[in-house]
Amino acid sequence: MIDKEEQRQTPYLDAYERYLKENTTVFDVPGHHQGKIRTDFDKIFTHVVYKNDVNCPRGMDNLMHPTGAIKEAQELFAKATGADYCKFLVNGSTSGNLIMLLSSLKANDKIILPRNVHKSVINGLILSGAVPIFLMPEIDKNTEIVNQISFNEWKKAIDSNPDVKAIFIINPTYFGATCDLKKIVHYAHEKNIIVLVDEAHGSHFYFSNKLPMTAMAAGADMSTLSIHKTGGSLTQSSVLLVKGNRVNEFEVNKSFNLITTTSPSSILLASLDAARKFLVFKGSAHLYKAIKLARQAKERIDQIPGFKAHSKDYFVKTCRSFSYDETKLCVEIDKLSISGFDLYKILKDKYHVQIELAETYVFLLLFTIGSTQSDVDKLVEALTLISSKYYDPSTVYQDHHYMENFPNMVIRPRVAYHAPLLVSSLKDAVGKISKEMIMIYPPGIPVIVPGERFTQSVVDEIEYYIENKATILSDWNQTREVSVIDEENWSLADKID
Repeated sequence: MIDKEEQRQTPYLDAYERYLKENTTVFDVPGHHQGKIRTDFDKIFTHVVYKNDVNCPRGMDNLMHPTGAIKEAQELFAKATGADYCKFLVNGSTSGNLIMLLSSLKANDKIILPRNVHKSVINGLILSGAVPIFLMPEIDKNTEIVNQISFNEWKKAIDSNPDVKAIFIINPTYFGATCDLKKIVHYAHEKNIIVLVDEAHGSHFYFSNKLPMTAMAAGADMSTLSIHKTGGSLTQSSVLLVKGNRVNEFEVNKSFNLITTTSPSSILLASLDAARKFLVFKGSAHLYKAIKLARQAKERIDQIPGFKAHSKDYFVKTCRSFSYDETKLCVEIDKLSISGFDLYKILKDKYHVQIELAETYVFLLLFTIGSTQSDVDKLVEALTLISSKYYDPSTVYQDHHYMENFPNMVIRPRVAYHAPLLVSSLKDAVGKISKEMIMIYPPGIPVIVPGERFTQSVVDEIEYYIENKATILSDWNQTREVSVIDEENWSLADKID
């Protein structure tokens, strides 16, 4: 049980407040010296932001080696989430994923993971040199959403790879689908396998009994939570949770110090301390409200021609997910003369409604501790007006299921990363091995990663996204050019069978 009286404390926030009240004369960084300058930044923010922007002064503790206020704040967060210990992150869950992989794996260690991982996980494979064994999740044909992997598939992969060192689980997926986490963790631990969990989109699970099971409750060894996504802290602030001794604490600290900036934002750290207290005392009520708003939105959206809202029933019954995060609402476009990409732009540019994500036939809505009834009303009004203009029962959608599956990996990502470079046109890339990640953002799941071979379906999908003006992220960053391995000047000695 959480000690509620203890959880009322905000040690880092208190130390921060004390320091600011001292009116200290500064000769340290940051160079604006608590707002001794004026810039156009003040047009948007009050000047107090500069005043509050301090680094690691005496009394404020040090994130790299916490012994005071940060240490106490991290301990409170660990207790609130059922972890043995916690690390504050100021570079998002990207840094948490990197730390998990680096602290658990060495070069050529094997790890089983879903292919629909975030780009940060691929970066972790490059840095660690680990060998990925990718599991291919099912893709829902109606919405083209990538879903969860069943326990049986995890078991089969673990049994087929007795030398695997770790598994990496996404729970929940970007769209809110969850797996049978406790059963998977238990089976992996029976085989002495480390379990890492990407909970970037599920930090709120820890503060409501109406949401799916958390990684710590399931007994996972490490997990990363984006508190800023659904927990109320400021953008970029996340936490790393650790439980048990399967991962050596020295390795965690070493990896944390390798990845983490030595100049963390005090504002971000303070927001984590404050968010934890808010979530412990008010999170449950606010999350229940978010769930009720999502359910109401589903009922109202389903009455609008051109839209089908999908929540828990759809993902559990149709997509065969174990459970689902009801604070998310996936809306399928049906018989509209515009795509999801068009809808995304129209909602923002004309109706000033910003949604989380849009794909060709679907868009995603997040209901959080900050959602209100007026937000739902404005959304429904906008969708109703869009329906009146673009709904056409005669609309027939073009089938463009390019990605029936992800491309095959030929070599591990780290080897591809260091291989010699050749620039190729996109149309001529078929059959070549990629040196880069190419992804649509959000959600940041790579269409192709270093070490995978380009197929025609990959090229077609990228072309489709280019034509629809989706945000495409890549290392080469050229619209119709890609970086591939110069195979004539390189040996394929490190193939993955």
